[in-house]
Amino acid sequence: MYNLIVAGQAGAWGGKPYELEKGRAVREHTEAEIIEKYKNLDAAVLSELQSFPALFAYEQGHNADARVGFLKRVGVRSNSVRIEYEFYPDLPPIPAAELAKLTWELDIDKWELNRTHWAVKNVDLLPTLVEAGLMTREQVAQLPEHLIRVDSAGAPSQMLVAPTVFSIPDQPREADLVSVMMPFDASFTPVYDAIRRACEEAGLRCWRADDIWQESAVIQDVFNLLLRSRIVVVDFTGRNPNVMYETGIAHTLGRPVVPISQSYDDVPFDLRHHRVLRYYPNGEGLASMQDKLAERLKTLSG
Repeated sequence: MYNLIVAGQAGAWGGKPYELEKGRAVREHTEAEIIEKYKNLDAAVLSELQSFPALFAYEQGHNADARVGFLKRVGVRSNSVRIEYEFYPDLPPIPAAELAKLTWELDIDKWELNRTHWAVKNVDLLPTLVEAGLMTREQVAQLPEHLIRVDSAGAPSQMLVAPTVFSIPDQPREADLVSVMMPFDASFTPVYDAIRRACEEAGLRCWRADDIWQESAVIQDVFNLLLRSRIVVVDFTGRNPNVMYETGIAHTLGRPVVPISQSYDDVPFDLRHHRVLRYYPNGEGLASMQDKLAERLKTLSG
C-alpha cells in the first residue's frame, strides 16, 4: 500500500502543512474496498495510513518533481484535512516525466494527475521505484524497517527449488516467450486472441498449455512452459483452480506475473496486492485490455 497525494498549487510540497477538501481524501481514484476500509478517517485509520509510504506529486501542468516520504500527522475537520509530512532525504526526487511512465505500475489512472486529491493504492511503492531505476536498494535500505520490501543487500534473494512432482526439463528460458494460464474453455478464445495480439505488439510471442503436447501429463507441459517463459499472464476469471495452482508455480519460479480478470471478486485475497488488469469480454473491453497489456509487457521485457 502507499498514499498518493496530488497537489494543484505550485510549491505545495515546500514543507508547510498541506490542506485539501475532506471529500477528496481517500475517496477518488481508489479501489472501492480500500475506500470502505479507510473512509472514516478516525484515529485507527489514520494511524494505519501513516504507516504506509507516501508519494507527494503535483498536477501535470506544473511539470514538477514528486517526492517520497511519509505522513507525520493528519488533522481532520468537518470539511478539510490537514497533512503534515516529511520527505526521506536519502531518496531522490522523481521527475514528472518519469512518474508519467509508471502510471500502470503505480495504479495511477489516466487523468488522475490532473486532479488534486489523496488516493490510497494497493501497490508496493518502493520496490516499483527500485525496479524502474529511480532509486537504489541501498537508498531504500536506509528507511524505517516496516516500509522496506526490498532486499537491502543489493541483489535478489536466492533459494533452491527442487520439485518432486515435476521433472526439470533441459530447456533454456526464452527471452521472447509469454505463457498464458487461463481456463480451457472456448469462451476464452477471444481473450487469448487479444493477449496474443498484445504480445505481438510488444515484440513477444505467447503460448498456452494446449498449444503444446510434449508430455503424457498436462501439468508437466504446463511446468515446462512456465519454466521457459520470460513473463506469465494469468486470467483469474471464474476462479479456476488450475490457474491458481499454475500462478503459484510461476511465482515460485520467479517469473513476472501479469494478472487479468473480468472481475476483481475472482482474484484471491492473498493475490490482491498485485496490480490486476480488469477487462470486459466484449469487443471494446478486449481492445482496451490488449492496449494496456501490451504496454505492461513492453515495460517488463524492456
